[in-house]
Parts: sequence; C-alpha cells; structure tokens
Amino acid sequence: MTTFSRGHLLLALAACALAGPAMAEDTVKIGVVAAESGSFVSAGHTLPAGVSLAVKEINDAGGVKVGDKTYKIELVRRDDRTDIGTAVAATQELVRDVGVKAIFGSESHDFTLAMAKITQPAKILHFAGNSTLDTVLTDASVAPGGEDHYLFQSEPREFQRSGSTARGVLSLLQPLVDHPIKKSVIIAGNDATGQFLSSYYIKALKAEGQEVPDIIFYPPDTTDFSPILTRAKSLNPDVVHFWYNGDSTLTALPQALELAVAPSYFLFGVDPGIWKERGLSADVPVAMSCVPVCWGESSNAKAKAYFDAYFAAGAPKGVTSSVSLLYYDYVHMLAEAWTKAGSFDPDKTVEALLTLRHKGVVSDDLAFNAHHQVTHATEVCVADPEGKISCAMQQPPADAPM
Repeated sequence: MTTFSRGHLLLALAACALAGPAMAEDTVKIGVVAAESGSFVSAGHTLPAGVSLAVKEINDAGGVKVGDKTYKIELVRRDDRTDIGTAVAATQELVRDVGVKAIFGSESHDFTLAMAKITQPAKILHFAGNSTLDTVLTDASVAPGGEDHYLFQSEPREFQRSGSTARGVLSLLQPLVDHPIKKSVIIAGNDATGQFLSSYYIKALKAEGQEVPDIIFYPPDTTDFSPILTRAKSLNPDVVHFWYNGDSTLTALPQALELAVAPSYFLFGVDPGIWKERGLSADVPVAMSCVPVCWGESSNAKAKAYFDAYFAAGAPKGVTSSVSLLYYDYVHMLAEAWTKAGSFDPDKTVEALLTLRHKGVVSDDLAFNAHHQVTHATEVCVADPEGKISCAMQQPPADAPM
C-alpha cells in the first residue's frame, strides 16, 4: 500500500467515525405497542400500519425540522400479543432501553392505563385511541406536573362517539324497516372495554328514544352465540346492536340471521369493505360503523387517497382497518409540534400540541382540547337486502345525555 493510499484510508476512517454519531443524532425514535397477534389483532395490527405510513410520508418529505436540524423518524414496533404483561414489558423496553420520544398504543383500555404508569413518569408523549381515557384525563391529571400530562386521547369522548353512532344507525335503518324502530337490544363482549363502551351506547340509544333492555354480555372467546341470540330474540327487538369486537360480531351475525333474531342489525366497527370482500348478505338491513372512517365505502373525500396509500404499503384489509386513522394523523401532529416547539422537550411539545389545528384525514380541523381529547365525526353505513351500501358522516352531540 502506498503512502498516498494509506493516508486516504486514514482520512476515510476518520470521516466514518465522525459520521456515525452525527447520523445517530439526526434520528428520533418513536414506538408502537399493539396487538399484532392474539384475540384483538383485528384492531391491533392497524396501529403500526397507520403509524408506519405517516413516518414514511414524513421521512420521504425530508424529515422533521426541529430547531436548526432535520431529523428522520425511526419507528420501533412491539407486539403486545393481546397480553397486558407483554404490553407493559414492551413499554418498559421502549422507554428505558430504546429511548423513544413518543409511544402510540394500545387499543385496549386496561393496557393503555398500565402503559401510562411507565410513559408518564418518564415524560414520554403517549397517544392512544381509547375513548375510555375520558375517565382519567381530568383538569388535575393533564395539568403540568399531573400524572397524565403527556397522555393524549386520539379518539372522541365516548358519549360523542356513541351519540353519533346511535343517531347514524337509527337514521339509516329506519327507512328500510317497515315499522317504527322502538326497541334496541345490545350484545357486547364481557370485558373492561365492552362494559365501558356499551354503558355509554345504551344512554345514547335512550337519548334517541329507544327502549333498551339490559345489555346481554358474552365471554370474549365465544363462538357459539345461539343461547345469547335466543335470549335476545325473546325480547322482540327492532334492532340488535353487536358491540364492540368486529371478529366476534362476524361470527355471531350469521347465527343471528339463521335464527331470525331481529328485523335489522348493527355491527359496530365492521367496515363495509369487509362486507363486500367476504360476499356477505342478509335478507334484512344491516348497519355498520367505522372507527372513524370507512375504507370500503366512504363519504369522506380524503379517505380514498389515504386508504389507497395505506393498503399499497402492505397493510391488510381488515374488519377495523380504519382504526389506523386514530394514529396516522397524530404522528403528523407530533412532528408539527416538535417543529413548532423547536425542541423535543416533552413539556414544550405538549404546549405546542395544544395549539395546533391539523388538516388531517379524519377532520380538516383536528385539535386537542384542554383535556388532551379530540372531537370528530363517525361514519355509519347500511347494507340493504339488495346489497346496496350507503354511508354518511355523523357529527357528535355537543353534550352528554342525561
């Protein structure tokens, strides 16, 4: 080796040594904890897919500018396997070992609260699409120094979502049923989320003038719904509302149709895209709702472009693929907040988030209120007995029902 080439080699090695730390400093890490396997995979697999798409868009556009530097976002994802212990362990790893600045997930209420016990003391921005967070995000908890100051709810408060859903379902079903819809029966999964969500939905239905008997709960792993459906039929319902697990709902519906339980049905969180792709049909009208916007048939102008990109990136077409939107828009909002704050400082980032008004897919005016919550519409669809599907965005009520 000549002296000239040896000198160039030393210069090259020195340049590499300098480049390594500089490149590391130009990357900011965020994490996702979600059920990519287990009983809640239908919603869980959408989280990393939605976040991944947002990260790709931001990085492809050059990254996020913070202060006088531009950073690429690195996504680190962990499967919680629909197990709360695994979710907690994954959160600890992301916070303590990986060094993420923010975490997205999970979709299960008790999982999110357990994760928040780790993220909040560590001052990690935490975004979760749990409307159940309405019970914990209070004036005191979100205040500076409060136990949930860095926790954000990326879905409307449950009285809003239940209210818009109930109103949309009844308004779409009534023209297709040959008598007034007066009695609604709710069948729900018997877990913390099912109990919480259905308690609000029953109030929303009553606010719309419905007679609602006690909720009929089923164990989350139920496959034979015959006894539950027979009980529901004995109540002479005008509508049976399946709430809230889309996979369980699609197991129960064919059994309900065979038993002729009701003259109409509502499937919470089942996208009309799945209805069409699986060739489903019914001799009575069936309403469906999306969380928050449908991918298979939407009245939202921005939805088609979003879902075209979402599925083109490799995301599966699932029962609740639209849940991805409870996370996608907020990655963009987080990047905007970092830019506005000019810092990754969590307190400055929170301040910036609370002043942003983001033009997203779910809303042209997406903003967090003082309790770190958002408000936006819910899309509801109906398939008539001939198979025609129509959809409408339903705005949430301003106030909770009494």
